[in-house]
Amino acid sequence: MAMEGDFSIEVMMSNEVNPFDAVVRAMNVIRRGKITIKRVVVDMSDSVIKVSIRARGEEDEVRWVCNKLDKLYDVVNVKYMPEEVHMNKVVVSNG
Repeated sequence: MAMEGDFSIEVMMSNEVNPFDAVVRAMNVIRRGKITIKRVVVDMSDSVIKVSIRARGEEDEVRWVCNKLDKLYDVVNVKYMPEEVHMNKVVVSNG
C-alpha cells in the first residue's frame, strides 16, 4: 500500500465562456478522486482562472485527478507536486 502525502495541485483554465461552469466541472472531477481536499483557492481574472488546491492522498490518486482535469476542454495546464515536510529541530542541552 502506498503512503499518503500532502500535494499542491495548480490548475489553469481559460475564462472565455462561463467561468463558473469551468470551475464546477473541475470540482466535479476533484470530488470523484480518492483524495482529501484541505484547501481550494479560486482566482479569476479577465482571461484566466487559477485554481490552487492542497490535497492529501496517495500519489497515484492525485495523478489520476490531474489526468482527468487535463482532459477538460477549459483546462490549459495542470501540475502537481508534493508538499515539502519541514522538520522542526529540537535542541536539548544538559547544562
